[in-house]
Amino acid sequence: LMRNDTNNHWTLSELVGFLIERYCESVSVEYMHMDSKEQVEWLRGRIEGSEALSNGFSDIEKRMVLRQLMKADLLEGFLSETFPAAKKFGIEGSWSVIPGLFGVLQQCAEMGVEYFEIGMTHRGRLNVIINILQKPMRTVMRSFLRYKQARGGLDPFHGGDVQYHLGAFSKVSMADNNKISQIGNDHNIFLSLCPNPSHLESINPVVMGKVRAKQNFLSDENHDRVLGISLHGDASFSGQGVVHETMELSNLDAYTVGGMVHIVINNQIGFTTDPRTGRSSVHPTNVAKAIGAPVFHVNGDDVLGVVRCCRLAGEFRQIFKRDAVVNIVSYRKHGHNELDDPRITHPLTYDLIGKHRSTLNMFTDKMVSEGCITEQQIVEEKEQYLDLCRVEFEASQEYQPDASNFLMSNWQGDAMAANLTSQRPFNQTGVDHRMFEKVGKAVSTIPKDFQAHPKVAQIYKSRRNAIETGKSIDFALAEALAFGTLMLPYKAGDEAEGKRGRDEDLMQRPMEKNAFLRPMVDHPTVHVRLSGQDVERGTFNQRHAAIIDQDTAARFVPLNHIDSHQGTFDVCNSSLSEEAVLGFEYGYSLENDNALVIWEAQFGDFANNAQAIIDNFIASGEDKWLCQSGLVVLLPHGYEGQGPEHSSARLERYLQLVNEDPEDANILRDDKDLKHIMDMFTQMDSDEDGMVTLGELLSAAGQDSDFESIVEFQSLPAIFGNEDEKDGVQIRMSDYIKIMKRWIARNEEATYNISVCNVTTPANYFHVLRRQIHRPYAKPLVLMSPKYLLHHAPAVSNIQEFMVGTSFDRVISDRSPMNNLRKSFEELQPVLMSQVSKVLICSGKIAYSLHHARKTKNARDVVIVRLEQLAPFPVGEMTGVLANYPNAEMAWVQEEPKNMGAYNHVRGRLISILEHLCVIGRRNNGSSLMYIGRSPSASTATGAFEVHMEESRKIVDDAFGEWKVEGEN
Repeated sequence: LMRNDTNNHWTLSELVGFLIERYCESVSVEYMHMDSKEQVEWLRGRIEGSEALSNGFSDIEKRMVLRQLMKADLLEGFLSETFPAAKKFGIEGSWSVIPGLFGVLQQCAEMGVEYFEIGMTHRGRLNVIINILQKPMRTVMRSFLRYKQARGGLDPFHGGDVQYHLGAFSKVSMADNNKISQIGNDHNIFLSLCPNPSHLESINPVVMGKVRAKQNFLSDENHDRVLGISLHGDASFSGQGVVHETMELSNLDAYTVGGMVHIVINNQIGFTTDPRTGRSSVHPTNVAKAIGAPVFHVNGDDVLGVVRCCRLAGEFRQIFKRDAVVNIVSYRKHGHNELDDPRITHPLTYDLIGKHRSTLNMFTDKMVSEGCITEQQIVEEKEQYLDLCRVEFEASQEYQPDASNFLMSNWQGDAMAANLTSQRPFNQTGVDHRMFEKVGKAVSTIPKDFQAHPKVAQIYKSRRNAIETGKSIDFALAEALAFGTLMLPYKAGDEAEGKRGRDEDLMQRPMEKNAFLRPMVDHPTVHVRLSGQDVERGTFNQRHAAIIDQDTAARFVPLNHIDSHQGTFDVCNSSLSEEAVLGFEYGYSLENDNALVIWEAQFGDFANNAQAIIDNFIASGEDKWLCQSGLVVLLPHGYEGQGPEHSSARLERYLQLVNEDPEDANILRDDKDLKHIMDMFTQMDSDEDGMVTLGELLSAAGQDSDFESIVEFQSLPAIFGNEDEKDGVQIRMSDYIKIMKRWIARNEEATYNISVCNVTTPANYFHVLRRQIHRPYAKPLVLMSPKYLLHHAPAVSNIQEFMVGTSFDRVISDRSPMNNLRKSFEELQPVLMSQVSKVLICSGKIAYSLHHARKTKNARDVVIVRLEQLAPFPVGEMTGVLANYPNAEMAWVQEEPKNMGAYNHVRGRLISILEHLCVIGRRNNGSSLMYIGRSPSASTATGAFEVHMEESRKIVDDAFGEWKVEGEN
């Protein structure tokens, strides 16, 4: 340490005074726990080698900080006065968070950051949206008024969540090094505030995943351009385990984002719980010390100290690419929300808070005493901001989101818009033979000089044989083929196989999307990311996506060696975490529609550790916040005698999450759709000549498209007229109906929140994975993935089931072309369909047990129907299959206990189908549905293998034994 005067020696009292000033005043920094000497010395230099942390600001910078603090304070006051009965979860008591957050943005923008992903709890969110992201106040104020429209009635454009959970995006400009201004011509930064549920810290891994995805797609390998900022509460930061789980990802190669900046709003109380009963540690930030992050503690009333600490945290992150934490010790002026009285539980604390001067008043006095600003200037600036608040409030009462016309709020308008502009490129899920062989060769080849484990070498040899013969393709190989074919660029052309399905297929099978897609189009390479515990090898020794050299421990990933122009494949063994890793992958999936992102549980049973992510983000994120995700969740599921925690992925829970009406089987939907289509055409056909012009369609769809951009219409033979003039091109009703039918087929599941599948063939697994990219919308897929079937010899597919023209089968019957057991079924010489006595409807691996039993018993009059997609329920396909067996009894067969599995989901739907078939004369044996499976149970499975085997035998015996139906359903 060097003194500033000529005397380079310190007395003990001087040294103590110096250290007290640097570490024991309003700012204190913890960093001696860090394991990097370089980082420790850098921080020591920043703290001890400069003036006090709260000093060193110019007058211009101080006035900038004052304005930020003033806006934060005045906005909270105005909202409280204007909406006294509303919950706002304001930032009052912790106002200095706003200038502190500005400090992080300033520092990091100066050091090259362009994109900021911000995650935070509800406290202070509205202030951040208005004063940091600079969204118009009227948009926030409108949310308090959204049920009070001037025209009366409910606001049809209200959001799907409360206003203090919503996210926002903005683009702001760094006018100079001292302030952030409105958008201008200077250095732009992009701010994204993620929406958040009331599970306070669950947003942390989501933000981290979004940052990692942005860095990946921007080729930001050094983590210089994208930064994540998380704002926390003190009680949740120390109390919720997802904080630790997320921080433990910070330095893992597959998950690191080069550090996050964490700001803890430490108001020294939870809901009603104070720190003495809320945590064991002195500080709420001790969890950060586990990963060697520096912690800056600062008194929230020291505004300049807050800004300085936040800037230092940002600077540290940019230099060392490590996490940094700022603990702003402040208070909460009101209760948990503005309507809550905190004196009920903390009378003494809130007596002190009531007497405490506001941060703004104290800082204003300081600035005036230092001559940085006059009292008159302060009064003028306050009044100017309050005038803006009043103007915005008046505007909010008339403010409406942009309302589209009737057609654009109707699905036919969406259909026309989608057909008139080429949006998300998608093709059939089947692939041509050349691409199949190219990928197949790559994923079954080990370099000659690579010493793979003998067992792995044998697996790859078997894969090569399957590719060469086109037979016995198992689940692991089908998965690799799905990944590899997505990663290759696709170039369409006139010679492309299966360009278009037949029009008659369209009309006869409207539920099948892939049979009649538009012409196959070019699409770019797809990035594939597979993450989870032990996913490189696979929990069940099946995948081997990464091979380890037995001599050098070198790692080889065959899927990254297909083609020089391929997309990238990341396979990532994760930490032993479910919630944080699943949240990370969900965030990753939000950033790019052209990426296949997959999280696999070690066993599906363990996903319940991530239930907050599943419920609050994956299942409801699109409905609440319009966040579209194509995330795939692989949950190994199946009863094999491994006990209660290794048998069930809790299929019933995911089915309950699907926003599908269980009382609406929608059997007659085709007739209703046709009527709607014809009514709309009649409305547009004002001259009643049976034609509408292309210009009328463009206008109705709200599009200003050129004729050349039309995808679907230009292929119709009925179009005639002058192609240079939209009004000269006319379309017949029959062609309009075809277009709308096509749109319905492609988008029939777009209104549902997730898909839940339980596939039983490798080919169907291949198609459902590729469908995640090759469909016109993004939806999460929850897949009950196989365990036993991974190594079950009959559970294989042949090459023909992967080719162009094939697609994902939601329902597989014995006579389905995609039935991999069809040959074995035909060897039974089955009876005529009208003579079938029993239909066993099931889902998952039990289909193989039933098939083997049928073969053993030579039960020629028993049919097995596999439900591959459980939700959204494939009404059309199932109706068509069951109609073939008018005289058969029907049963649902499952491995799970009766109160679990899919039974309660399918029962009402299947009975509705059977009732409908009876009504239309296609069924002669009533609408009863038998249940065959385990009895209701509190536990998912028994822990005794002998009991498991006896239960399994009973299920099969019941399926082929005599049925006793108790009454009619």
